[in-house]
Amino acid sequence: MEYSHELLDGKFKDYEEMNISNVKFTKEELNKLEIKFQTLREVEFYNCKFQDVIFNNAFLAKVKFINCEFLNTSFLECNFNKGAFLNSKFTNVSFFETKMQDILFKEGVMQYSKWENGQIDGRIDNLIFRENIERHCKFKNTVLFNCEFIKDNFIDTKFLKCDLKTCKFQDVNINIDDLIGSTLSILSMIEILRDKGIILED
Repeated sequence: MEYSHELLDGKFKDYEEMNISNVKFTKEELNKLEIKFQTLREVEFYNCKFQDVIFNNAFLAKVKFINCEFLNTSFLECNFNKGAFLNSKFTNVSFFETKMQDILFKEGVMQYSKWENGQIDGRIDNLIFRENIERHCKFKNTVLFNCEFIKDNFIDTKFLKCDLKTCKFQDVNINIDDLIGSTLSILSMIEILRDKGIILED
């Protein structure tokens, strides 16, 4: 993902206008803050921590989060276009009615979080999912490479033309019908069926 202009170093508190663009924020700690009806375009957050932060109806285009931590953070009715979360950690994060187009998650952990009524289109690499709830979501044309799902609960969440063949599943709750049209390995299917009490033997 390339930017059209060089990013300038800034402090988030200095940006109260509706539009933020071509800025890099480094080692910021954002606490108990609501970012509402704002547009962030070509923005980078590096080594930042978000705690009790609400992104509400925000539009994020070419926004990159690198080595960031999200704790008790919410993304409500947000739109992402060509964004990236790299080597980041998510704990008790909520994605509600959020659309992600051409998104990249690469390395990190997502745990005890909720995705609801979301749409995800992009690539997810080397992410560990632990005890999350994914409800009424659609993963479409998404490659999930070497991801690990541990005790995740998928409720009416569809995987449409997704690549899951390198993923591992442990104690997950998922409807087999919601995987129709996607690619999985035989080992992945065995893991999913085993969690449903179905044992396959030669």
